[in-house]
Amino acid sequence: MTQSTMPEQAAAGLPATEPTAFLGRQPILDRNQQLIGYELLYRADAVATSALVTDDDYASLVVVASLLQDLGAEQVLGGKLGFINVGPDTLGADSPIALLDPKRTVLEFTGRESASAETLARLGELRKSGYGVAVTIDSPAVVRQPIFALATHAKVDLLRVPMEQLPLVVKLLRAAGGRRMLVAEKVETREQAAACLEHGFDCLQGFYFARPETLSARKLEPARAAVMQAIKLLLRNADVIEVDNALKRDVALSVKLLRYMNSAGMGLSTKIDSLKHAISLLGYQKLARWLTLLLATTDSRDPTAPLLARTAITRGRLMELLGEGRFDIGQRDNLFIAGTFSLLPAMLMVPMSAALAELELPQQVADGLLNRTGDFAPYLKLAEAVEDPSLAGVAQLCKELEISPKALNLAQMQATDWVNQLGI
Repeated sequence: MTQSTMPEQAAAGLPATEPTAFLGRQPILDRNQQLIGYELLYRADAVATSALVTDDDYASLVVVASLLQDLGAEQVLGGKLGFINVGPDTLGADSPIALLDPKRTVLEFTGRESASAETLARLGELRKSGYGVAVTIDSPAVVRQPIFALATHAKVDLLRVPMEQLPLVVKLLRAAGGRRMLVAEKVETREQAAACLEHGFDCLQGFYFARPETLSARKLEPARAAVMQAIKLLLRNADVIEVDNALKRDVALSVKLLRYMNSAGMGLSTKIDSLKHAISLLGYQKLARWLTLLLATTDSRDPTAPLLARTAITRGRLMELLGEGRFDIGQRDNLFIAGTFSLLPAMLMVPMSAALAELELPQQVADGLLNRTGDFAPYLKLAEAVEDPSLAGVAQLCKELEISPKALNLAQMQATDWVNQLGI
């Protein structure tokens, strides 16, 4: 989300009466859980929903103007694709869309049923210029519409296409010929994500994992059990020998820690050849932070695990950044842990109380996760709220925490960039 003051609205063909706009950003990931781009969404303010947008073409122009005038496409997209909703009147030669990088822009065309021959011709020109064209598939009949032949991306709306029809829809899309990326959008459950991967979708979109379900419990994998035990010891400030012994119980865990400590990024002049040495150099707080990352990214047979891990770590980093200047270093580390642990129920398939049962968490973290009370709770609520494309509740939470939309947006971008650098 970003705040746009847009002093040059008139130059972009926009009314000068709206000084503020919010830009929603929803990630799109490929089959390997790698980020390929974002759908950029207009919001008149942090409370508005799409129902309040009365002019789709104007909304598209605001999105483009915000992208170009405030933060810059590179900062918002990080070199990834930008999916932008457009209508017939947004496609003219004078449109600010022409200022965007064609190789990094996918035009999600609205109003396809009434697309005129002139509009189709203009879309064809843009396609030849390098722009992508996305068409929403809400029924099998779409493949017979003229615009489908121009599509580089076919986005299947799971709220409108029943799951039992997915095999048929995918078969029709593949049989239609051409090279199109199949994107499942509005994915809301773990089962939907797994089914889409099974049926051959190229990409997934949707924050189904931001609202985790409480599922049947399962036994922790050995690696995760070892990580959880080590975190538990660190949180209660156990003796270094006890921590060392806990790490040694899992060979993979020991190897990963030593490999991390000896990586070029650490910049150490001497080789770390013992776990005790690694523990003493890192310190308990940094070690707990590293283990938290490891917990979120531990290998799993669940195909949705990387998606959950990315969201969890981004959420934790965002909370940590929002805490700068408000909490001391130790508390900011705890903000990171609170954000990352907030998705433990989805990762481990147990209720939050069970996920935290053996962890002696700081009171602020426990209160925030279990009861949504205490100093950390509003930061967690805000981090969750910005993941929802509707941005419901964001404005009020920003007001309560005295965080400007611009500051929130900057923290979001920094958090995403940080996670990208981790290679998650």
